[in-house]
Amino acid sequence: MSAAIACKSFAGKALVKATPTSRIARSARVVVRAEKDQVVTPINGDPFIGMLETPVTSSPLVANYLSSLPAYRTGVSPLLRGVEIGLAHGFLIVGPFIKLGPLRDFAGESGNAGIIAGCLSGAGLVLILTMCLSMYGQVTFQNEVPSVGVKTLSGRSVAQDALQTSEGWQNFAAGWTVGGLSGVAWGYVCTQILPYYQ
Repeated sequence: MSAAIACKSFAGKALVKATPTSRIARSARVVVRAEKDQVVTPINGDPFIGMLETPVTSSPLVANYLSSLPAYRTGVSPLLRGVEIGLAHGFLIVGPFIKLGPLRDFAGESGNAGIIAGCLSGAGLVLILTMCLSMYGQVTFQNEVPSVGVKTLSGRSVAQDALQTSEGWQNFAAGWTVGGLSGVAWGYVCTQILPYYQ
């Protein structure tokens, strides 16, 4: 019995014999799998940062694309960032309301009551989202001074983004409102001008 280990199954009827060499072989396979290079690793090898480095997140192409989005362009004022983001969202919001809204087939006296109702619904959603942005800014940026200093992974201090303050967020929400309503208006104009829309 010293060369083999006898184990009873859960029912207690069958005996299973396993040799110690099979355990060693299994553990050797696990070690070999662990020594392979990992594609997804913690950033800078520190698992306590809470960010994983993948081929997508560490790609220069993705990093350049993300840094060119308006939310991450720190050189632009929060008002202009809000206008740009609001224009894009306001223009795209009206489409589902026009094409999928309950009045999509209703022509009315003017012939385009469904389009007008869709645009008004889009404008209403922009205003609701503006209230949500304002509430988020009031709750998140109550303290003017951040409680934790902002530093890069190498320890260099970074200047605080103007958007991450109460005043900056209010400007962003104001820009979002103007941009969103302008995008909705442009969506309506496009439905009237484009010949292939009807």
